[in-house]
Amino acid sequence: MTSHQYDIQGRFCGLPYDFRIPTWAKIAKRLYRPGGPLLVPRVFGAGWTVNVAHPGSKWLAGVALVGALCVALAS
Repeated sequence: MTSHQYDIQGRFCGLPYDFRIPTWAKIAKRLYRPGGPLLVPRVFGAGWTVNVAHPGSKWLAGVALVGALCVALAS
């Protein structure tokens, strides 16, 4: 019987993934990166998340809030 080794961190078709158990240090390093890009790889799972230290994150949060309010008021 052969053993298979699966990567738990890397990229698949350009999409980053990381299925290692997150630590507080890893969470802080990923989500708060002053001078880093707006979108950073997720702490756990596949895809990207927002870097809260980036100035654009405040703008993005405002747009999301306005969108949610518009949807709520239209219902």
